[in-house]
Amino acid sequence: MPLFSLNFSFVYMTQLEQEYERFIEFGSILDRKMRRYLVQYLQNKLNPGSYQIPDLKDEYYRYFQAALDQLFAIRDLLPICQRNQRISQQVVLDTLYWLRKTYDKVKYKNPFQEDLNRIDNWAITPLHLFVKRWTILITYLENNYRREDLDAQFYKQRFQTLIGEKALEDLAPEARQRVEILLTDLLAQWDALVQARILEYQISKLGEELDNYLNLLDSKVQEYQKLIKLISPFSDYLGWDMSRSLWEDSSFDVIQQYHELLEDEKSVQELADLLGNLREAEIEMEEESFEKTIIRQEWVSDELTPAEITGVKESGDLNHLLSSEAALLSDPATEDLFMHKWLGKSLLTLQFEDRRLQPSNENYTEVHQRIKQREKGPFIVCVDTSESMYGRPEQIAKVLCLGILKMATRENRRAYLINFSIGIKTLDLYDIANSIDALAKFLRMSFHGGTDISLPLYEAIRQLKTNDYRDADVLVISDFIMYRLDQKALEEVRYFQQNNNTQFHSLTLSNDPNTEILSYFDTNWVYDPAKKGVVREVVKALHHP
Repeated sequence: MPLFSLNFSFVYMTQLEQEYERFIEFGSILDRKMRRYLVQYLQNKLNPGSYQIPDLKDEYYRYFQAALDQLFAIRDLLPICQRNQRISQQVVLDTLYWLRKTYDKVKYKNPFQEDLNRIDNWAITPLHLFVKRWTILITYLENNYRREDLDAQFYKQRFQTLIGEKALEDLAPEARQRVEILLTDLLAQWDALVQARILEYQISKLGEELDNYLNLLDSKVQEYQKLIKLISPFSDYLGWDMSRSLWEDSSFDVIQQYHELLEDEKSVQELADLLGNLREAEIEMEEESFEKTIIRQEWVSDELTPAEITGVKESGDLNHLLSSEAALLSDPATEDLFMHKWLGKSLLTLQFEDRRLQPSNENYTEVHQRIKQREKGPFIVCVDTSESMYGRPEQIAKVLCLGILKMATRENRRAYLINFSIGIKTLDLYDIANSIDALAKFLRMSFHGGTDISLPLYEAIRQLKTNDYRDADVLVISDFIMYRLDQKALEEVRYFQQNNNTQFHSLTLSNDPNTEILSYFDTNWVYDPAKKGVVREVVKALHHP
C-alpha cells in the first residue's frame, strides 16, 4: 500500500476515534454507558462484528439503534462508506452531530414542560398550604386528563374524606401522614403520565427529524452516484480508476462543487455519447504488409559420398565387401551361396555416411497493425469558446480535447489547453489526470462572447518559448467565423513554422470559415458529423506518424 494511503488511513482512524470519545464523554444524549454502546453499535455498522452489544431496555437507546439501522439501510450508502474512507468519516461525523442536535432539540422543547413545572411546584408545597389548596390541583387534573389516564376523582374523594374543610392543625397526626402519602402517590402517577407523554412526543419528533436526515442523506447518495455515473464515461475513456485516485479524498461535499455539472446532465451525457466516434477512430490503426524470409540450415545425410564408416549393411556393393563374405568364394561348396546373396543384394558390406549442412529458404507475408512512432512532443490546443461555437461544435471540441488528453496521458506527453473568446483562459490538460476538479472544470467550460484568435496564438507562442512546450504542435479548433488576425501574431507563427518546424493545424467546425486565416495553417481539416474520416486524420496526425 502506498505511504500516502497508510498515512491517510492513520489520520482518518485517529480523527474518528477522537470524535467517538468526544461524543461518549461530552454528548448530552442518554448517559455515558449508553453513549458508548451507541458508538459501538455505529462502529458495527461500518465494520460488522467489531463489538458485542447487550440487549438494553432503554426506549431512547432502542430508538437510536433503529435510527442507525434505517440510516445504513439507505441504498448504496454502506458500500460507498466501505469503499471511501473520507465519505465514511463524513457520514459518521454528520450522524453523531445529528444525534446530539436532535436529542437536545426535542428534550428541551415539548408541550408538557408546564405540567412538569406544576409537578415540581406541588412537590415542594408545604403541607399546610396544600391542605388549603388541594381542590385547585384536583380541578386542574379533572379538566386536563381523562379518567382512564389519571383517576382524579379517586383522589378527590380520598382528600375530601381526609381533609374536607379542615385546616392542617385540625388534622390528627395519622391523617396528616395519610395525606402526605396520598399526595406523593398522586404526584408520582402524574409525573409518570407526563414522562410517558413526553417520551411519546419526543419519539415522534425524533422520527420527523430522522425522516428529514434520511431524506437528506439519501439525496446525497443518489446525487453522488449520479455524479460518478456522469463522470465515468470520461474516466473510463481516459483509463482512470474512479474508486481510488479520483475519489479517495472526496466527501459528499463534492456534490456542491459539481452542482453545475449535475444541472447540465443532459449535455454532458451527449458529450459522453459523442466519445464513441473518437473511440472508433482511435481503434483503426495503419495496416502494413511486407514480405518476410526465414533462412534455415540443417544437417542432411549423403550416402553416395564416402567419408566415415558408420556400420555394416546388406547390399550388392563388391567394393566394400566384408572379408567374411569374400571367403565364401574360396570354397566351391559355398560359391553358389555367395552368388545367391550377391543377386539378392544381401551381402554384408561396410556402411559409409557423409553429413553436410543444407540451406533452405521459407517465404511468407505478414500483416501488422501498428502506429508509427517517433519522438513525441506535447500539444497546445486552442479551443474557440465564442458564442457561435455553442451546441454541437462545443461538444465536438471538448471530445477532441479529451482524445488529445488521452493520448497525452497514455504516452506521457504534456497537453496545454487555451480556451479563447474575447479573452483567454488556460488549463494544463495534463493536470486533469490527477484532478477530478480539473476535469469538471473542463466539462463545464463555457461558450459565449466574440472571437479573437490573435490572443490564443500569442499565448501558444509564449508556451512554445518555454522548455515544456518548445517542441509542441499547435491545434486550433474553431468555426473560424472571424475577421482578422493580428499581423504580429502571424509573423510569430511564420517564424516558428520556418525555424522551429512547428506544425500549426486547424480543425474547422463550420461551413463558412474565413479561408484567408485558414491559409496560414500547415494542415486544415473540416469536421463533417456524417463522416469519421476527419476525426481519424486528426488522431493519426496527433500520434505523429
